[in-house]
Amino acid sequence: MKCLLVSSVEGYSGKSGMVIALGLKLKEMGYDVGYFKAFGVNTVKVGDSIVEEDCHITARILGVEEDACPVVLDRPYVEFVTSVDPVMLRKTIIDRFTEISEGKDVVIVEGSQNYKTGVAVGIDDKSIADLLNAKVLLVGKYVNDFVVDDVLAAKTIFGTRLEKVVFNHVSGYKMSYIEGIARKVLNEADLDIVGAIPRHPVLAGLSVDEIKDAISGEYLIEPREDAIVEQVLIGAMSPQSALRYLREARNAALVTGGDRSDLLLTALEMPNVKCLILTGNLEPVQLVLTKAEERCVPIILTGHDTLTAVSRLGNAFGRARIRGEPKVGVIRELFESHVDVNAILDYLG
Repeated sequence: MKCLLVSSVEGYSGKSGMVIALGLKLKEMGYDVGYFKAFGVNTVKVGDSIVEEDCHITARILGVEEDACPVVLDRPYVEFVTSVDPVMLRKTIIDRFTEISEGKDVVIVEGSQNYKTGVAVGIDDKSIADLLNAKVLLVGKYVNDFVVDDVLAAKTIFGTRLEKVVFNHVSGYKMSYIEGIARKVLNEADLDIVGAIPRHPVLAGLSVDEIKDAISGEYLIEPREDAIVEQVLIGAMSPQSALRYLREARNAALVTGGDRSDLLLTALEMPNVKCLILTGNLEPVQLVLTKAEERCVPIILTGHDTLTAVSRLGNAFGRARIRGEPKVGVIRELFESHVDVNAILDYLG
């Protein structure tokens, strides 16, 4: 059995997407693939249980055991580190990993929030890689050129366990940086770049359900398809002034008050408007509801004012997750086009 730990230099770098794409590809190639996450910090309630959100989503997409995260942060971190027994934590982790890895060809282990998370209790990514005898694939989100330093700093921590790097969210001319300076510098540190995935707006977008949850809203018109919203427009202008922005928008949500019937009806004529968000608990006139129903455009009502709703959406867009068929399809396509899977297989031996 081979074990690969996918780690990252910072949170929301695209680890889960990498795990999903690699796991689905290996399954397609005939490998029996397992999935595991030692320490999860992003918790949600599912039924009566508290689960790690990324783990729950990823396991379902991969079609593997969902109870794959034995240590979940269910209290403030300071309280957690001062009350747990590190020895028992590691035993819990190795026992569950042993169960999940039985009979598997490959187990992909998803790292925690970043490679340093959990160091206070000895369950950071480096410690987990040592515990499970895993090789490490590091994901670096190319937010700026200093990510090269972040990767080199991680190399000093992981040592020989880390040899392969994938850069994610790479935009425009930065691709040439990876082919040039970054590749040269990292190669000299015994690091091999096995992929550079370009930024894609769909992966940074949110589903309509995620938007509703982010602003604590409720549906006036429910969605009929799994649409992805890529940008948010604020309806603080006249319909005539808004027309240009509505026409140029790409898979947009319009945020405005429910009393702006003229603007809402104009937006409903635009095929690239995927959702209407009505703030201040102001419900629209029946004509708007009828037209939205006819055009299958969901409407979300929230009690927040426009500024608060937009702020919450901004935070949510920064933490967009891989869920739903549109995003899974995009990440698979990007992964297969821009990541050298054979190099990863060779790395695993």
